[in-house]
Amino acid sequence: MKLDSNPDFEILGFSDSRYEKLTIEIQYKGESVAQINQDQGVDKLELEVFADLNNSVLKIPLAGFLESMILAKRSIEG
Repeated sequence: MKLDSNPDFEILGFSDSRYEKLTIEIQYKGESVAQINQDQGVDKLELEVFADLNNSVLKIPLAGFLESMILAKRSIEG
């Protein structure tokens, strides 16, 4: 689902074979920027921030990223 306030951000729920449970991915302009997994439990969600940027810097709007994180957390908690 895309954010209403910034449609460049998208939240995607999927099953990643590296994890036992559902994960949520945050994308910005089609690029994966972070992923949340619940393998350690809903009270111990883990955030992975993807940093393979080939010596470049990805700048994203902080407000949109924070809103994405909150929405992703709510999605994974059910």
